[in-house]
Amino acid sequence: MSIIRKKNSLEKRFLRGEYLNNIWQVGLNLLFPPPRSCLICGRKLPDNTLIEICQLCLEQLPLVGDCFCRQCGRPLAVVAPKTRPLGEMRCFDCARTRHFFVQNRAVGIYSGPLKEQIQELKYHYNRRLGIGLGQIMGLVAEARGWVPEKAHLLAVPLHRERLHQRGYNQAELLMQGMESVLETPSLESHTVIRRAATGASSGLSPKERRANLRGVFQVPRPGEVAGKVLCIIDDIYTTGATLDELARTLLQAGAEAVHGLTLSIAVDDQHLLGNDFK
Repeated sequence: MSIIRKKNSLEKRFLRGEYLNNIWQVGLNLLFPPPRSCLICGRKLPDNTLIEICQLCLEQLPLVGDCFCRQCGRPLAVVAPKTRPLGEMRCFDCARTRHFFVQNRAVGIYSGPLKEQIQELKYHYNRRLGIGLGQIMGLVAEARGWVPEKAHLLAVPLHRERLHQRGYNQAELLMQGMESVLETPSLESHTVIRRAATGASSGLSPKERRANLRGVFQVPRPGEVAGKVLCIIDDIYTTGATLDELARTLLQAGAEAVHGLTLSIAVDDQHLLGNDFK
């Protein structure tokens, strides 16, 4: 018994020492903050930088230009003069699809460096990167007037099994970043639940994707969304099936209108078919 007590005593002393060391390290960081570095390339950042991503990395992100579909936000080919105004243009898919959301806007194209950062965020729990990318979303959305007046932010929910497997919701990390640079209020994650775990969407047509998602979302307390304008936050827009089904569910629960805001949008066939997603 004495050996056991001695072992327990040593373990307690070790844990106490580790705890005190952590407190000491936190105190040192408060007094002498470590230099801030870019979350992508590691370069040292100026002290007054708002987000932890350097200017060079920001310039390498493939941002969506001024010519895009007014409904889904997908980039469009540059139009010739004397054609329809840019604000009235819709892509081929949106011209033949009845959407439940008012509009979606995407900050960048799902390719190159942005694709790499989303993969890092989505599958490796880089929390600081997620918040940094969310700050970019917030700043771009504010500059371009993409967040509707009196809107509430709401992250696309994950099913509890997927949330348990991954340990976090990347859309919520992005929303946290947006909240740090915007004054727009947000709704709690449990406002909408994903009550069914849908199968893989790889290779499914847009129509099949919509059928696969039908009825998967639920609003437990409709009063929390009734009469509100909602802005749905997600990492990527592909066919719009998820945003549409979520918008349909929220409108049925009494929401006034539903908009979408995504970090990226798919433009090539591989990404649109879902062959690049896990």
